[in-house]
Amino acid sequence: MRSRAPIPEEMSIEAVVGRIDQIVAMQQQLADPGAAAAQSGSSSVAGTIPGTTSTGSFSDALNSAMGTSALGGTGAAADTSGALTPALATAIPGLTGNAPAQVQAMTNMADSLVGKPYVIGGGHGGWGPSSGYDCSGFVSAVLHAGGYLTAPVDTTALPNQAGMEPGPGQYVTVYDRALPGQSGHVIIEINGQFYESGGSHGAWGGGGGVEKIGTPSAAYLASFPTVLHPAGL
Repeated sequence: MRSRAPIPEEMSIEAVVGRIDQIVAMQQQLADPGAAAAQSGSSSVAGTIPGTTSTGSFSDALNSAMGTSALGGTGAAADTSGALTPALATAIPGLTGNAPAQVQAMTNMADSLVGKPYVIGGGHGGWGPSSGYDCSGFVSAVLHAGGYLTAPVDTTALPNQAGMEPGPGQYVTVYDRALPGQSGHVIIEINGQFYESGGSHGAWGGGGGVEKIGTPSAAYLASFPTVLHPAGL
């Protein structure tokens, strides 16, 4: 019979059950955030978790529920930039490698940056807010929101980053152009939606700041010799 991890002495059985209920609620919200928002009457998931307010952020709610959990230890599920951290994968049963949660986090980040102007070097100063983003600064921020990359990188360094694998992904695909003599550029596709900062304008859009674009032409996609995806996605 497999032994169970000991429950901290300071927590009662009732507290343990309460923490488990909170974690289950969060898993349901991650799986269907739209339904959770409608049920709570608020766009914030925080108000649906016992003991949290209706105005907190997702990471605030998750941190509250995981603060001193029955699973042992403390730890935030998201860092200050909104990126998922290993705590989300290790502290919540059944969530390890949960692609939909990571994909949603990346979509949320990409959508939040739409409309930011194209700025050379933008987004490379760290994970904090930036007045604008270049192509790789934007893609770096989106990947980091899903738990990838430890620092923003340019198009030449991206293929060599831990967690990045060759070929298209099931949910997320990165198209990178960084070979010698080429005009470096990178775009990202998340669940069928393409995003880009800068680049060439075409019938699909593009050529401006951070924006959603339509599916680029085959010729445009073929101009990116390196196709990557985040591991597991």
